[in-house]
Amino acid sequence: MIRSRTVFTVATRTDPGAPLPGHIRWRALATLAVLSAIIGLNTVDRNMFALLLPKIRVDIPLGDAALGFLMGPAFIVVYSACGVPLAMLADRAGRRPVIAWGLAAWSAVTLLTGMAGTFVHLLVARIALGIGEASNMAPTSALIADTFTERGRVLALAVFAAGGPAAVLLFYPVIGAVTEAYGWRAAFPLMGLVGFVFVGALLLVVREAPLRGASMHHTQGEAWRQVVRRPGFVVLVAAGTLFSVNYSAMVAWLPSFLVEERGLSSAQAAHVLGLYKGGLGCLATLAGGLVVAGLMRFDRRWLAWAPGLFCAGMVPAQALLLYAGDGGAWQVGLGMETVLLAATTPCTFALLAALVPDALRSTGSAVYLLVFNLVGQSVGPLVVGALAGAGGPHRLAGALAIVPLSAGLAAGLFMVLAGVMARVGEGKGVV
Repeated sequence: MIRSRTVFTVATRTDPGAPLPGHIRWRALATLAVLSAIIGLNTVDRNMFALLLPKIRVDIPLGDAALGFLMGPAFIVVYSACGVPLAMLADRAGRRPVIAWGLAAWSAVTLLTGMAGTFVHLLVARIALGIGEASNMAPTSALIADTFTERGRVLALAVFAAGGPAAVLLFYPVIGAVTEAYGWRAAFPLMGLVGFVFVGALLLVVREAPLRGASMHHTQGEAWRQVVRRPGFVVLVAAGTLFSVNYSAMVAWLPSFLVEERGLSSAQAAHVLGLYKGGLGCLATLAGGLVVAGLMRFDRRWLAWAPGLFCAGMVPAQALLLYAGDGGAWQVGLGMETVLLAATTPCTFALLAALVPDALRSTGSAVYLLVFNLVGQSVGPLVVGALAGAGGPHRLAGALAIVPLSAGLAAGLFMVLAGVMARVGEGKGVV
């Protein structure tokens, strides 16, 4: 185990515990800042379609099942299928160029989405966006995991995960205001141009981290076998997939739920989601990383126990959000749900980094995300859309019943994973 007096430690090839020159530490922190901002753009660019949905369907008539398909499989199937080969390319050829080219590609797609006029146009845009964004999550989380070590990695990945809600806090109100003033078609070119700005920031700031551990020369079959056979990896994939069903269903349908069931306008829904999912979510992600990093000083299994407890708490929180009366109780549920969901995210990335060999982290993340996205983020929006399409009073509230159910099942599997970690010797010890 590596002991360190600081939580934010930076990885090197030869001596991970050795003091580093100041310029190297600042380079690592600047890299973390840029990569966190880019994952924020990734989050906003894929989810702004759901945010603008009430406006889009005025111009382009779309049924609930078609919308569920656009927000789920149309994006996720391609995103997941492309993620593994792009991650393996990043493990072999370098993570920085894959991230840069992918950001440029999906920013161009985002810019052009504002020109869509039919369901087919939107379908092509969602597929193309999936290809571009597939280049980001696995290589980026692997690059951060290579740069920081042990408990510092948990906190670094918390900062990385906070990039999503921070970007929501910053851009959702802007998107809402631009949409109200100029229409939904103006919002997509705006975010596309922001993406190109960060391509430049990436090329200026980010450098490849020295890769530690095993050789990089694996065939595709060898890489898959090494990753899948790691103790606890399959359990983590199952838990993460159920968490993904929960997360993706809420991301896709919560804006429409707030408009239809809670009576908010599109601009009000954007403001509320920016405040809760953005500001509160950002703080909760960082706080969750700090708490879990501290608890790991006593037992590494807190890396699995914590998300199990967070997911268990999401069950009553999301039930309150969905089924409370017309008073303000649903906002309490939204706040609780936001905090617990946000705190879970950095734990899942840190678990991946702990379970997968260093030189295969991009591939391991991509295999995880393949199932996490292909199953979880397809099933969540699609099932809710199909159930809501049946109609009836409070159709969305009824369809979203799958959300607290999936959170409860995920909680149980995270607890199982803690037991697996104990059996393979990943339990007590200062890290």
